[in-house]
Amino acid sequence: MSQTSVSGWSGWSRARTVVALFVFALACLLSWAAQRRLDALLDRVDARALEAAAKMLDSSIAQQQKQLTSTIGVLSEDARIRAMVLTPFDQATVLDLLTDLKATLGASVVAMLDSGGTVRAVVGAPEMERLDLGTSSLVRDALEKPSARLWVFDGKVGVLSATPVRLDNQVRALFMLGFEIDDARLLGIQQTLGASGAVFVGDDLVASAGRGAEIERALRAAAEVPPGTYQIVPGGYLATSSRMSDSAVAATVAWLVPLYRHADELTLTRALSWQPAALVGLLLALLIGLARSGPGAGHV
Repeated sequence: MSQTSVSGWSGWSRARTVVALFVFALACLLSWAAQRRLDALLDRVDARALEAAAKMLDSSIAQQQKQLTSTIGVLSEDARIRAMVLTPFDQATVLDLLTDLKATLGASVVAMLDSGGTVRAVVGAPEMERLDLGTSSLVRDALEKPSARLWVFDGKVGVLSATPVRLDNQVRALFMLGFEIDDARLLGIQQTLGASGAVFVGDDLVASAGRGAEIERALRAAAEVPPGTYQIVPGGYLATSSRMSDSAVAATVAWLVPLYRHADELTLTRALSWQPAALVGLLLALLIGLARSGPGAGHV
């Protein structure tokens, strides 16, 4: 074969190789971009799980407030509660009745207040004893009709409700009933959505879906994340937080999910996203092999 033929073949082979290299680089870039899009999708899925968990807790609290408002209104007519108002006040007797009501209702706290909003007897939250709640929105509203609010009692966050106890159309006392937001409620959200939550009052963890040193460290880090933002915290979690602004003392809810928890479900998709680059790589290897074995491959 003439020198011109060999040079033409070599030039054509080099051109094809350059084109193949360009296509290979482009395929790798597109595959990498596809991987990034998959990562972004997983991030959005995790963020939406955190949002859904926060909304689920808010909805649960709102539903409980509504139910408690209805329940406590009925309880204001209970003979045991009215007996505490009709008879001269006796601390020991009232505490016995409140203890019985607390056990029967499965409540966290029960209390009797005078018509001015001062706690006269309480079971389940000793720090409320003799506390004047007359200026609180809970009591102000309860003087008119049953009401419920988020509250902090006995170091826990819960829903506290109050209702007027009337005699002859006069408010003679207020009955108070509360249920804490406990681990079980947060665990139910975790089982449904896969997001772990914890309630903090200051630095105190008062309720959590998970216990243990590692998860507590992650939850404490999540509690420091500004509300409405998302950060990766130690342990490999995506985290956010929200505020319970309606409670008497500010409380924070921390939320987290394991990073890329659905990654295993996309393993095949990830592998397929690299297929074009792999095919172009094989074609490139074939072209290089042909170029080496073509006319003039061994020419001196």
